[in-house]
Amino acid sequence: MTAHAATDRTGALRDIRLVYQREVTARLTSKGYFAGMLIMVVLVGAIVLGMSYLGAPRTLQVAACGAGTAKPAAAPADIEISTCTGLEAAREGVVDKDLDAAMAVEAGKATVLVRGDSDQRAQDTAAAMARNWALEKAYREQGVDVPRLTQSMSGSLPRVRTVGDSLQGKQVGAAVSLVIVLFMQIIGQGSLIAQGVVEEKSTRIVEVLLSTLTPLRLMTGKVAGIGTTAVLQILVLVGALVTARAFGGAGSSVMPGATAVVSLLVWFLMSFALFAGLFAAAGSLVSRPEDLQSVLMPVMVFSLLPVGAAAAAVGSLDAPWVQVLQYLPPFSGVLMPLQAGVGNVSLSQQVLAAAVMLCAVGGCMWLASRVYRNSILKIGATVRWRQALAA
Repeated sequence: MTAHAATDRTGALRDIRLVYQREVTARLTSKGYFAGMLIMVVLVGAIVLGMSYLGAPRTLQVAACGAGTAKPAAAPADIEISTCTGLEAAREGVVDKDLDAAMAVEAGKATVLVRGDSDQRAQDTAAAMARNWALEKAYREQGVDVPRLTQSMSGSLPRVRTVGDSLQGKQVGAAVSLVIVLFMQIIGQGSLIAQGVVEEKSTRIVEVLLSTLTPLRLMTGKVAGIGTTAVLQILVLVGALVTARAFGGAGSSVMPGATAVVSLLVWFLMSFALFAGLFAAAGSLVSRPEDLQSVLMPVMVFSLLPVGAAAAAVGSLDAPWVQVLQYLPPFSGVLMPLQAGVGNVSLSQQVLAAAVMLCAVGGCMWLASRVYRNSILKIGATVRWRQALAA
């Protein structure tokens, strides 16, 4: 009995390996596979460089112009103060966008010049310079010793403290972008699985394969083979991510760190396993490629639900509904790596969510294998999900 079980297990592994090798070879010899990989690399590179540009600090240009004005001894790190000759020069600098804002003194009056799209910090700086000029002018008219007053006030000036992480919003945006790219990869590879199944069924190749293989072994080998090629694409994308970060400069800090990227890969693999069997089962329900979209629709909607949840959670990662949903499949496949990307979850929380996800993967694979086994040999009319489950 034990020897028979061992022989059967060896035969099952051999059959799965043959199907696996067939699927991997078919993908790696396809031009479309590498074209899709190139598109994904370009997309990830564009996301990283775009986020790096958004995260890079921008120096604002503010000018103090006219008689009686001078460049302050110190200015904020992100604001550069310059001087110019007068009101007309200040106006030209702001209109031509050489300056973000300016304060000009002419005929004993201060004027602040800004554009409609001027950064609020530049506007505030120019307005503060104008108020300081007006205050000093009033002090002089009242006979106040301005240098002595300034020295007396220097010890009582307020301190500025930055609280919270102003970068977190951009980090969330970067993490969401990468998560969506990976889920698009899941949908794309899942569609390939479904197309492969229906093509084999429509050409009756599956009947030849099933003369020596069981339906479960055929489906397992197909899912594993296409899953491996999907992982190869993801590894290439990670290489593109690392390379783009290296060229992103200081602004690349908005991108997830190494730990978050590893978490993203692990959750991608579990999410792919969750959906891949369902895509294979959907393909087995129809006999013609043109009928595939109708049966794929429920799986597509199911796989897009986590993306919608991620988009809704962007502005409220600490919301109670997010804290609950991040443990429930399929939403955990998006929300957990998203939370990890901004450092909002611990390893133990991810392990708990992963355990729940693996249980869901087992349930989905059982469901998919039942549908696949009961419908793969039924040629003709489309088999309904309910019919395949009840057979």
